[in-house]
Amino acid sequence: MVWGLHPLDAGIVITFLIAILAIGVWVARSVKHEADFFLSGRKMGKTLQFFLSFGNATDSNGAVQISSEVFRQGMGGIWLNFQALFITPFFWFTQVWFRRIRLVTMADLFVDRFNSKALATVYSLFSILIALLTLGAGNLGTYKVSSAMIVKDPAAYNEADRLMIQQFQEYNQLKSIRTQRPLTVVEAAAWDRLDALNAQGKLQAFISYLSPLPFYLVYSGFVAIYIMLGGLKAAAITDTIQGLLILAMSIVLIPLGLNAVGGVHGLHASVPAFKFYLVGTSAASDYNLLTIIAITFTSLIQIFGLMHNMSIGGSAKDEDTARFGMISGGFTKRFVLMGWAFCGLLGVAILTGSKSIADPDHAWGNLSRELLPTGLMGIMLSGLMLGHMPAVGVACVAVSGLFTRNVYRVLVPGQSEKHYTRVSQIAIGAILLLSILPAFLFTGVIAILSEQIAFNAYFGAAVFLVFFWRRLTAPSILIGVVIWVVFFGIVPLSFSHISAINQKQSLLVKTQGGTTQVEGEANATDVAEGRATQIGQPISNSVRIVAPVPCFFERIIRIDPSDPNSAVRGDGRFQVEAYVLHLLRIPVEKFTSAGLKTTRWLFDGLFPFIMMIVFSWMTRPDDSDRADRFYVKLKTPIAPTPELDVIEVRKSFEDPHRFDCEKLLPGTNWEFTKWTTKDFVGFFGCWAIVGIILAILWLILNVGA
Repeated sequence: MVWGLHPLDAGIVITFLIAILAIGVWVARSVKHEADFFLSGRKMGKTLQFFLSFGNATDSNGAVQISSEVFRQGMGGIWLNFQALFITPFFWFTQVWFRRIRLVTMADLFVDRFNSKALATVYSLFSILIALLTLGAGNLGTYKVSSAMIVKDPAAYNEADRLMIQQFQEYNQLKSIRTQRPLTVVEAAAWDRLDALNAQGKLQAFISYLSPLPFYLVYSGFVAIYIMLGGLKAAAITDTIQGLLILAMSIVLIPLGLNAVGGVHGLHASVPAFKFYLVGTSAASDYNLLTIIAITFTSLIQIFGLMHNMSIGGSAKDEDTARFGMISGGFTKRFVLMGWAFCGLLGVAILTGSKSIADPDHAWGNLSRELLPTGLMGIMLSGLMLGHMPAVGVACVAVSGLFTRNVYRVLVPGQSEKHYTRVSQIAIGAILLLSILPAFLFTGVIAILSEQIAFNAYFGAAVFLVFFWRRLTAPSILIGVVIWVVFFGIVPLSFSHISAINQKQSLLVKTQGGTTQVEGEANATDVAEGRATQIGQPISNSVRIVAPVPCFFERIIRIDPSDPNSAVRGDGRFQVEAYVLHLLRIPVEKFTSAGLKTTRWLFDGLFPFIMMIVFSWMTRPDDSDRADRFYVKLKTPIAPTPELDVIEVRKSFEDPHRFDCEKLLPGTNWEFTKWTTKDFVGFFGCWAIVGIILAILWLILNVGA
């Protein structure tokens, strides 16, 4: 064995890594200008657009995120990512907007609309911060799944290893007990101590050969080399490879897992019925219907502000290609998500007893280790590492473009194109190095993902208003972003480190908790014992204790985990949204866990709009002529050739009111346009596909029930 891997598996991983470097060297020969590096010359056809979109959307860390949350929460956990199903039809319009705007980076949008280099720089710095969170989540997720696949044999454990495993087993036993009955005083003290260790990532069900820092440095080094050489096209080509690998690896675990648990009937017999519910029906669920709606709304808003929108939509040769790539890639991803979620359910059935795990983020890696034979293990590990690389590549190209064009060029103007391309390549290496830091700051992938989506909602709302509200002003965006960064960036992440705040008793309150009936379907035993009249009848077949959850902090832990009498403090993110409601006299302590989540998502999605609209009416309107040119260009369709497109844009600039007849609300500041027949067919056709996908998901979850 080589570090816990069969030599064949290790050889497969090394072969794939070498192939990635070779692709970067090969593609580098065609990179001669900035447009080649950032947008692949705006010449990508439908095939590369599909794989660029699919690969970027189907980052293999999604396997970690989805399987982790489904393993922890049941099928309701799929909605943290699967809500994008309801967003995909909107790509019919968004990709056209990003292509028609005819810019290189998202920051250029603010220069084009407001002539504000300051706002472009602020957006660039904001997006670099978001990118670091995204890349940090990717680093952490890739490490967790890889570490769960490259593990020590128990015979090689040292004393510290054995102590960690023993503590994990005790923690896992107490976690099961506390859902069935209240803990005794002794058990509660042990739980507090072990829960604090688990929150710090110090409990594991296994010991891995991998260490975080060396893994991050080597992995990021491979990504840096091939992306620095080949830019966006290198990412797109590796997206093609990893897309096929992800599809294969998402499928292969399912038949092997079903065989291990006795088929779909065995899966339903092994997993509690409520774990199959897409929408939580009890107080124990974090995902009720309102929560799902809130997550979907905020996710849709934040998508407008993503820095790679211009890289993906803007690199297509025409509008229909941009639409096809994003929509086809998006819908294909939903099927992959279903596979990942199903693997989470298989993890619930298989990773029990001696195979239990403390960290749900390890579910995918442990499931792979339990099920995959030699050879497939190497392909799975390669697929997961390579599957994250292209998404990292797209993010790095977008960030380096923002930094070079909207920060560095402002500070160092007048240099050659070759000089700026070289700076972009160096920036990629620096970004990858900095992205290691968030991986150490957070202990869970889901926490980083949630923070990234919610925090990015501000510029998502800003870009939406840029496209559609003429009255928006640059100062309103700048004022709002300062408030947003302080109260929804600095405060949530810093308050848990200030003892005067994290130990304040009024901030350590919890929800009321209690018990809940878990709904299920009657089996033959239920009928025989009189709890139901027929098999399949809905019944309340068990009672679960719903533990109270903190209202204002992510966790409440003892200051000294080893002392059961130690004072407690708040830990993790400070929930500003819930605290604002508390100040408004809303009794958040009566909320469920799902209610607190809903509060956060709705607040983060709506508040940016409120701020910018209010501040815009308080500040002077921008230049109307510049606004006219911006909106007429946005409404000018992409011509069949670049030469004809230049002519069409010139016509629009000469007649800025050329498309005023298309305005849905003439005489107002809102720039919504009337839909064409093609828009109706395309948009509602996409919703028909949404319905089909939901029907397939329902069928998958109910077969064998």
